[in-house]
Amino acid sequence: MSHSPLISTLSPEYFDPNIPQILPHKKMYKIQVGKTLFKISGASLSSDGPSFFTEYFSKKSLPNHNSSSRNNTKESPENEVLFIDRSAEVFERIYKHLQGYTIEIKDEVQYTMLFADAMYYNLPRLRALLKETDYYFTNVGGQSFKVAKNLFRRKGDSPNYFEIYAATVYIDVEELIISKKLLRPPPHSAPYIPRSSEFFKDLLTLLGGASIDLDDNKRDALIKECRYYRFLNLEQRLIKCSISYNPITRKEEICLLLTDLSKKGISFPDTIACSALPFEEDVCSSEVCDTSSQTPEQPVPKKIKLDVTDEKDYSWNVICYKRPFLDNCARELIFQIDSTDSTIMFNKKSKSIHLDITGESAQKFEALFGNHLLSTPFGPIDLSNYQYQSTSPTLDTTQAKAETHFLLPACILLCDLCVNGIRISQVKSLLTDKNMFNDKIIDASNPSGLKMCSGLKLYLRKSLWKLAVKDGKIMLIAIKAISFNGTKEYYKGYEYL
Repeated sequence: MSHSPLISTLSPEYFDPNIPQILPHKKMYKIQVGKTLFKISGASLSSDGPSFFTEYFSKKSLPNHNSSSRNNTKESPENEVLFIDRSAEVFERIYKHLQGYTIEIKDEVQYTMLFADAMYYNLPRLRALLKETDYYFTNVGGQSFKVAKNLFRRKGDSPNYFEIYAATVYIDVEELIISKKLLRPPPHSAPYIPRSSEFFKDLLTLLGGASIDLDDNKRDALIKECRYYRFLNLEQRLIKCSISYNPITRKEEICLLLTDLSKKGISFPDTIACSALPFEEDVCSSEVCDTSSQTPEQPVPKKIKLDVTDEKDYSWNVICYKRPFLDNCARELIFQIDSTDSTIMFNKKSKSIHLDITGESAQKFEALFGNHLLSTPFGPIDLSNYQYQSTSPTLDTTQAKAETHFLLPACILLCDLCVNGIRISQVKSLLTDKNMFNDKIIDASNPSGLKMCSGLKLYLRKSLWKLAVKDGKIMLIAIKAISFNGTKEYYKGYEYL
């Protein structure tokens, strides 16, 4: 690894060509550090003062001090040597600094030792240089790194792990020495981070503006590393998302995984029904939708038994999302659920449709939307009203695990639905097939009572959803879904090893 200067430019704040007259500039002084003897001029010592050196030699030059010496022997000032029991290797760099050269630091060990001795010798300019250096020196997974601070210029990538570490550890050591008036700095180990050095190299490459070919596994690993180091802007740039313009609603839409969403980015439309979708709740969740008349010229299907008297009364407001640190405006949110812990339930008797979410997806859904829904501009919505508990078997057959479910009204009017590998062109044909409604499902009219009724369960492998609200009510709008019905269809998804 090539060595770079401590700082790229010398500002007047740290360098003044006019050396103060603390010690006689032309006089030479002898300092022995460990086994090495250094000869240095008063000008060099005065260039970073007042310090331990200037104070020591200034006192030595006083008449009353020179008149008395140990064992009543007189030693000429020219031959007097200041002995210091510290590292000569570290002082070699301090020596060059006092002579006016730019210090080069190889790694985090040199930086830590230099920082300690800069405090020990009380060199104010060197201490300031080290604190304001253009680099962070660290060791990640056994490999030394010199990290340029300008890599963190984007909002969200700062403050990060390195800034917090430098602002606490080194400063705390400095304050400890000053407040306790310690004879020497306490031992302090160089920074070490027990993470992958290869992943850290990739993060530095991405922070520098270059691109890397990433598969899903490596992308997920780098996102975890970003969260560890608090590179929040880079994390958002690594997260997979799709942004598109919907010519029907004339709105931009953004699609992300449910697990990648941040509750900070969730918002509601600025005005009521500004992102209106003409779905009447009874049709979406309590009636059968006829999609046979759908054409490209008429993208919104005909709805049975719907007498539209005022279109605004049937407008749902879609929740929006703005990626933290990246986006300037919010877009209509489409979120993707990849796990199999969500199920579409069709109630045979009431002809209602609901989405049952449990497991990690339910926890994430509640964490993201729970508080936001309580304060919507379209009326408060309490998710606990849609919640019920169930028990599931565990590896220990003597115990059962309690699971939290959310049973939410759903609409499949616009859904591109695939069931058991077959694309369903007409949802009505699926819902009117008597052979399909052989499952026992939770009665949505009383989920807390765990009353069961006849219906159809479609277990989801992958699905895309919009979340909409209106008048204190909630609606999940299915966009696309891949599902299976029953154990046999589930096993079809298995692959041979």
